[in-house]
Amino acid sequence: MAYTYLDITNEVISRFNEVALTSSNFTAARGFQIQCKNAVNDSIDYINTSAYSWPFNHNTQTDTLVAGTTRYSIPTTAKHVDYDTFRLVKDDSLGSSGGSLGFLDYKDYLDSFIAQEDQSEVGGVPTSVFRTPDNNYGLYPYPDKAYSLKYEYYAYTTSLSAATDVPVIPEQYRAVIVDGATAYGYQYRGEVNQFQMNFQRFEAGIKNMRSLLSNRVDYIRSKMITRSSRPASMFG
Repeated sequence: MAYTYLDITNEVISRFNEVALTSSNFTAARGFQIQCKNAVNDSIDYINTSAYSWPFNHNTQTDTLVAGTTRYSIPTTAKHVDYDTFRLVKDDSLGSSGGSLGFLDYKDYLDSFIAQEDQSEVGGVPTSVFRTPDNNYGLYPYPDKAYSLKYEYYAYTTSLSAATDVPVIPEQYRAVIVDGATAYGYQYRGEVNQFQMNFQRFEAGIKNMRSLLSNRVDYIRSKMITRSSRPASMFG
């Protein structure tokens, strides 16, 4: 079975014994068919907002820095930026050895380093990144060359629109999307008991997704120092 906006919408429609849509009349849907289309997007949106670190929303951004420029914008689709992932790309031609950037609190930047934005010839290879009050980022020192910088973030998703659009949520969780959309369909109809029953199943599906995809600990690193036993002669 295909995994498109049309296919998922028709799964929801079939649960209500309504007339299915086709690729030719998808954009001309009427009445409850439109509500089912909206319900699919509502379901996907609810899943995406129930956790910020879904792996299917993970992205890596590469920015080319501008010499003399301190502040930069994050992508408009970014929901959460992981500041621990900021790093320069090694580039021998620019004299950059690459490596991670330290995180600098914005207040500390204001107290100690903001003068760089009013001076010239104080730039260099950035060593620190800070988050600006408008949720973008800045660098200290500001770059003196067009270094390449990478970082990772989790993105908002855009609503499905065309019949052939495919959700970013992996297909193995299509049933969760359908359960959520079915619940919203009952809500639109004012059928409270059916809405509550289906929404509980929807929430259970999201909980299972979180346990499998989001609430993971990849490894635990022990910092215990093992000391060797003292020889018996030391005890007299």
